[in-house]
Amino acid sequence: MSFIEFLDSYITANKDVAIASLQGCLRIPSVKDDATVAPGAPFGKACADALTYTLDMCSAAGMNSVNLDGYVGYAEFGPEDAEEHVALLGHLDVVPPGDGWTDGPWDAVVRDGRIWSRGTQDDKGPTFAGVHGAIALLQSGAELRHRVRLIFGCDEESSWQCMEHYFGAAGQPMPKLAFTPDAGFPLYHAEKGSFTATVSRPLGVKSGAISGFTSGLRPNMVPDKATVTSTDESLISQLVAVFPDGVKITSGGFQVTGVSAHGGAPHGGVNAAMLLARALAEATGDSTWVTLVDLCDCDGRGAGIDGSDDLTGPLTLNVGVVNIVNGQLEVVINVRYPATWDDSVLQRCWDNLADRGWTLNHFDHTAPLHVPVDQEPVKTLLSVYRDHTGDMSAPKTMGGRTYATSVQPVGVAFGAAMAGDPEVAHRPDENISIERYLQCIRIYGDALYRLANVDA
Repeated sequence: MSFIEFLDSYITANKDVAIASLQGCLRIPSVKDDATVAPGAPFGKACADALTYTLDMCSAAGMNSVNLDGYVGYAEFGPEDAEEHVALLGHLDVVPPGDGWTDGPWDAVVRDGRIWSRGTQDDKGPTFAGVHGAIALLQSGAELRHRVRLIFGCDEESSWQCMEHYFGAAGQPMPKLAFTPDAGFPLYHAEKGSFTATVSRPLGVKSGAISGFTSGLRPNMVPDKATVTSTDESLISQLVAVFPDGVKITSGGFQVTGVSAHGGAPHGGVNAAMLLARALAEATGDSTWVTLVDLCDCDGRGAGIDGSDDLTGPLTLNVGVVNIVNGQLEVVINVRYPATWDDSVLQRCWDNLADRGWTLNHFDHTAPLHVPVDQEPVKTLLSVYRDHTGDMSAPKTMGGRTYATSVQPVGVAFGAAMAGDPEVAHRPDENISIERYLQCIRIYGDALYRLANVDA
């Protein structure tokens, strides 16, 4: 029996198990939670629970599983004398669910041939497809040239301390070849560079009656809610006139609603912070709100860094979190810049923001990714995809940031979304079709098999 034949028999025999195991992980609300940080749980209890759940499952299947202090873990199998390994890198943390769900975001309901839950697309569903593909490979007894390692991070949606720990304090080796199932097919061989920065500026005296402003949950999410707090009833009345669908809060606040979207594609959302800031600028005459509206420009014009390249397209900027802190308007931005640019864009951003009255408080930066299409693992993974789908589409590029940047230049983003799949990552009613989930088990199982036997 060939490996593909074994893989197909595994999927047929274990369909219900594959669905139930994913549901079990989806029901763990693994949002980063500073309130439950503890030894072995650096990102909170739920993230640690999701990691333990996944590693225990891999151990039960016969893999060697290792938990690296709760930051990240891995499960491995293959020839013990192999000097190198190939890897799948997935993440078990998820963004907060937000509002607007038909079912509970942690219920993992199966309905209409789909599983509905936060994390189904990003990234528990694709990761568990990879896990089951790996289990099938292990059970098949197929001959492998390299070891296979599944790496499970727990801080991808925030600050990536998981990967810093894995390759830093934990001293883990780079894989020979790798992929992350955290984007789309056929594959993404180039990713924009990215940086997240916290900037602030003082509120003007004209905003003296405003005591609070809150919007956003994560830098890489377009805020769908924004709330202002004020003792000035006339100000609240003006806001009600502008936003008749807004919500008055009994404590002297007013909330407006936008549309959430992934921070890597902010044009697909409606930034609630920008909506409210625009109204406050007109109501108060405080130029601080005008500069916030300008900063919310998705092309980066408000930071003076707009531009594009032929490989990955235009720069994007997302204002993801806004708060008033000690009389300062504090804003967290997430920028994705073209892959062919160098990091001088950072200094240009800082200089332009300073000219506009903003002070830089903190930033994190990730360099761009570009793996040529005639190199591995692009060649093998593209072949796998085409063999399984018959689709001859060319590799793609994107503005999103994935674990592939942690293992460049030997890793790319490979699946799991197909053309035509609904784009619901980071949105209410996130879901994955069971058909796509099972298809990905087949694709990822074959991908790990082929990469583990690459000669060069």
